[in-house]
Amino acid sequence: MRDRIQTVLRQLVQSPELEVRWLQTLSLLEFIGARKISRTVADRHPTLEVLGHLADETRHAFTFKRLACEVAGREDVTEFLSVGAASTWFQSLDRELATWAVQVTGQTDVHLHYLLTTAVVERRAMVLYPLYKAATRHAVVREELGRVVVEEQSHRRAIEDACEQRLSKVGVTLEPALALEARLFETFLGVLEKDVATALEGMKAA
Repeated sequence: MRDRIQTVLRQLVQSPELEVRWLQTLSLLEFIGARKISRTVADRHPTLEVLGHLADETRHAFTFKRLACEVAGREDVTEFLSVGAASTWFQSLDRELATWAVQVTGQTDVHLHYLLTTAVVERRAMVLYPLYKAATRHAVVREELGRVVVEEQSHRRAIEDACEQRLSKVGVTLEPALALEARLFETFLGVLEKDVATALEGMKAA
């Protein structure tokens, strides 16, 4: 799947218009993540760790939105790329991980649900963002992606460790959750590939 991701990213950055729409979609995904944190483990005054994660996700949503405006050369950017499939990936992942966690632990644990979603989403980000950084032609995008990756990595290991520690108590690893995410992401990737190919063909024909 890594090769497919790399290919579609190299294709979409050929068009500034498509890259703007892609940055918008990334901004929305980061915003969805921040909103989920604020509505669950941060619905009351949370720990320092959770507050830091919420701040990171919110800042990343802002960063990608700002980059979209910079690449577009305007501030009224509203277009997205494969936004329905992207949102479905995140929402379905969140829902299915919660169901899986209840099945394996026998109880509803909001904090474990938060840890699971964070762990698998950030694993995906650690594949996606470096590949996008290598593909983009915009120096400012590369610089910001480098910062985002560093921030994601700073708490990813701790969250994964906490997640695996909880799962180990019921004799389960993180692997089924990662496999679930891979299945859902492949559906999103398929839509993205089709949307990029259609858009590029349309531009050639114009």
